[in-house]
Amino acid sequence: MSEPYARSDLQPWMNLTPEQVLEQVVQHLYGPVSILGNQLKRLTEDDDSLSEEEYEAIFTHMHHAVNQLSKTVVQLKRYSEERKRPKN
Repeated sequence: MSEPYARSDLQPWMNLTPEQVLEQVVQHLYGPVSILGNQLKRLTEDDDSLSEEEYEAIFTHMHHAVNQLSKTVVQLKRYSEERKRPKN
């Protein structure tokens, strides 16, 4: 993730209260976690065998969800670090 991209993503969070940031984090986590749960369930509980294309689609969805989670974790880490910095 490039630094300017990360800063632009972080900027709106810095203008929010901690409670609002927490709401944002929950919103950012809910979708990817839900996708991972659904796709994992398809892989482990589906009685019908899956085609190669279906496996590829499942892993693509899971990869996308993990990327979204990683981005949110990085944003949250940077937000936390920024809040620790002394204000001028």
